Amino acid sequence: MDPKNVVQVQIFGHTYAIRSEADQQYIVEVAAYVDRKMREITEKLPVASLAKVAILASLNIADELYK
Repeated sequence: MDPKNVVQVQIFGHTYAIRSEADQQYIVEVAAYVDRKMREITEKLPVASLAKVAILASLNIADELYK
């Protein structure tokens, strides 16, 4: 039996199956955080490309981490 959880999460309108040994609620909270960051980007900047939104959100999250 696989000890990893599979959790379905919604990020920016897309469903992803996340496999992890982490607690299911933790995975949901992390996905919600990423979703919020991506939505913040599109509120400030009308970006059409999902890839660009993801990259800009990733840069913002990395900036938070480094600060």
